[in-house]
Amino acid sequence: MGPLTDNLPRFRFRDLPDDLIRTVFEASANNRDEFSWSLVRVSKTVRSWVEPVLYRNISLDHMKPLHLLHDTITSYSSSKPSSFYSAHVRRLYFGDPWVMQLRKIINILLACSNVTRLSATTLVPGAADDCLVGNHKVWEALRPTWLTINPCLFSPTHRHFRFTAARGSDITQTYNPIFTNVTHLELYFIRTSGDITWSWSTLSLLSTLTHLCIATISGHRSLDCASWNLRAALPWFPSALVVCVFAVPRMNSHFPPNEKQLVLDNGWRVDPRIVAAVSREYYMSELEKGPEGAWIEDEAIYRWNEHKDRADDDDAFWERAVAMAQRRREAIANSTQADG
Repeated sequence: MGPLTDNLPRFRFRDLPDDLIRTVFEASANNRDEFSWSLVRVSKTVRSWVEPVLYRNISLDHMKPLHLLHDTITSYSSSKPSSFYSAHVRRLYFGDPWVMQLRKIINILLACSNVTRLSATTLVPGAADDCLVGNHKVWEALRPTWLTINPCLFSPTHRHFRFTAARGSDITQTYNPIFTNVTHLELYFIRTSGDITWSWSTLSLLSTLTHLCIATISGHRSLDCASWNLRAALPWFPSALVVCVFAVPRMNSHFPPNEKQLVLDNGWRVDPRIVAAVSREYYMSELEKGPEGAWIEDEAIYRWNEHKDRADDDDAFWERAVAMAQRRREAIANSTQADG
């Protein structure tokens, strides 16, 4: 294909006005599939229309796309101005926790500083301590409203929710501005070594927090760590909190042998605001058992099977969680009235 030109091939659109043509291309780009990305090759004009749409929501599920985006952002020969990514990227998902490329993730975040949704669950390589929250300036600039993050990404001095200094506060205190605007927060516990202990008493400072999720992989140590942190957080739930999810996603095609008991032990019986979540695969496998598996509908919701599905399921996941919490509150209220 020859070089891009500024001449839009108008003959293909007959006499349609430019604003309508632009709307068609922007709508097509929303699909974020291979065809959508091919639109950038139509012309320079079309590229200027569709690139802001294509880069609005970025999901990096594997090593290759992460490398490609990093190289594009850091390239001296890039056709995009340095402000392009901060102006247009709003949702950024680093979808594979086992892609330990924290330095490249940091460089991407430096360029995409205005994201409103951020998912960063990556493990931390031992030589990357300078990239942790509290040790690198990039985290101080981010103000997401939806945040999913691995607690291991916080340096030990910053495992708390203080985001600003209060009057008369200790000048030695540390702060995490990244929590300033958070309404939806997921802490994804992937315990590899040592204990990840949070200052949960500071959770109540998050006055805008309405949705909380404590998630984990299926390993026993990670499950125990997440379950302990759920109970440690409970007394400090902010007054605005609507729902707290305890999530046990599928990992490597295996379910924990005691998954049903995990759901029963870490759901609404702990607190009516708590909802247990399992992988969609496990949820459906229980329903297929007939009456024996019908319990799952009353006790849990489902979410994505694999990290690559997170970006497309997040909104629906939270809607299911809120609906389950509301049903549980109504059931408790009705039971109380009946007893009265």
